[in-house]
Amino acid sequence: MFYFSNVKGRKVLKSDLLNDVEHFFTTRELCLFAKEEDMSDNRNLVESYLGQKMATNQPVHGTHIATVENDKFFYNKTDGLLISKGQAALMNFGDCVPIIFYANNKGVIAHAGWRGTVQSMAKVVVEKLINEYEVNTQDIKAVIGPAICSRCYEVGQDVFAQLYKTVVNHFEGFYQKGNKYFVGLKEINKQQLLECGVEQIDVCPYCTACGEKLFYSYRFEKTGYRHSAVLKL
Repeated sequence: MFYFSNVKGRKVLKSDLLNDVEHFFTTRELCLFAKEEDMSDNRNLVESYLGQKMATNQPVHGTHIATVENDKFFYNKTDGLLISKGQAALMNFGDCVPIIFYANNKGVIAHAGWRGTVQSMAKVVVEKLINEYEVNTQDIKAVIGPAICSRCYEVGQDVFAQLYKTVVNHFEGFYQKGNKYFVGLKEINKQQLLECGVEQIDVCPYCTACGEKLFYSYRFEKTGYRHSAVLKL
């Protein structure tokens, strides 16, 4: 279950599935990325709170996962950051799905927009943890963070069809109203995880586009501001 906490007095969102790991999703009260503004003060605030510097990335809507090195803090053309004990990372999001994974002292932040979801980014992370780090699926915890909801996310028929092929179970995440098509990326990513054996999953109920306006929505606001997923081991 998700709940609100704070970092230096700024509202953040956490999941009790990862209560033994330092993690959070920032809200508008603690912006770490904006295209037109310097957010270094907020970054410094978070790094002071964590007690260490964070690695980050440039997403390209692919499935490349970089293994973070101790003295390297930026990863180009990367949509997943894998960290070990003693490391921290952040990734920035507009409406795409942030997923934090944790198992056996390994953590991953993954970026899954519709393109990443079509490429089954969640499954790619699980396979990496299993094949390279001998992690068992029953030990993997996956937290799906704030992202655009199915009521707000209308897509073309071609995107709908591509996403439809990524899962066997289509009960959630796919909606059609007349000639309009809607998808729920959070639900689709959850189903992808279930179908590859992950059972410990927490899904954020908040939409980035509607409701409480706690987060930034690129699709509806055309803003350069982003909210972030932060993880420290």
